Amino acid sequence: MPVYLPRSVSFTACRDSRMRIKVISLSSSIRRRESVRRQLGRLGASFEFCDAIAARNALRHIHHYDEREFLLNCGQPATEGEISCYASHLALWQQCAQGDDPYLILEDDAELDESFLAGLPVVVSRIQERGLICVSPLQVDDSVAIEDLGQFKIRYCRRASRLALGYAVSPNAAVALVRAGKIVEEPVDRYVQRSWRHGQPVYAMSPPIVHLAPTAQGTIVGKHGPRKHSVSTWLRRTARKAQDSIARARFNHRVSHGAIFKESPSRIPITRVESWWHENNGGHTPPATADPGSRYRVRWQP
Repeated sequence: MPVYLPRSVSFTACRDSRMRIKVISLSSSIRRRESVRRQLGRLGASFEFCDAIAARNALRHIHHYDEREFLLNCGQPATEGEISCYASHLALWQQCAQGDDPYLILEDDAELDESFLAGLPVVVSRIQERGLICVSPLQVDDSVAIEDLGQFKIRYCRRASRLALGYAVSPNAAVALVRAGKIVEEPVDRYVQRSWRHGQPVYAMSPPIVHLAPTAQGTIVGKHGPRKHSVSTWLRRTARKAQDSIARARFNHRVSHGAIFKESPSRIPITRVESWWHENNGGHTPPATADPGSRYRVRWQP
């Protein structure tokens, strides 16, 4: 059964908006689940636990794992836990993309800030327009405020990291994440922050309303062994980092000049969207606009 937030936490202007809270957690993580249940229960917010995909079964839940690309992006192969974490988030994006309600996705080591109940209506009111809003602190914060909403601000993230702890995603943004993210080439938080891959700008709440619990220890991702790189691998990784920096700069430039992916009532010719994607993504099909009937649009400004 779907679980919704109480109406009492929505702005009057968003009376008809609903957001489902999904918490990714291993079924065996009893203490973490109790912590989440206690925190959200105290606030009167309804939610649903989503069992994290077990590491031993992770490869069955993804389209493909590209180890060569993972090595170039991260310097070492993925752990089973990283693939499991990716697959767990991917499963929720697929659910969200098939429905009409945005999701607030939390990991079970999240700790809610005392401003959570005040900040949640802000997220509800802005998520359909913004698409993806991080509600947890950014480890690398290169962002600019674009909306002042009193106690909170919405910031555009030109560069960010550690996004998977807590974020809201609209159905349209979920479509983009799913279409471009079927092949695992990096950890899920790194994939989400690479907007030039999926075409969805990343926004963030300031101040954040979710934090990493002080006692949190990884239960899903696992640990890497020592890194050993050949000279050729080091050169390829250096080239990849330069390529990513250029792609990030070009994407940020486009966003700053009005090519912002968001829902819009206007009908933009799909060829203009495809032209932009072919120019910036090596000729790949735009992930969220391959279907001319897609609800996902680009607003262009002179």
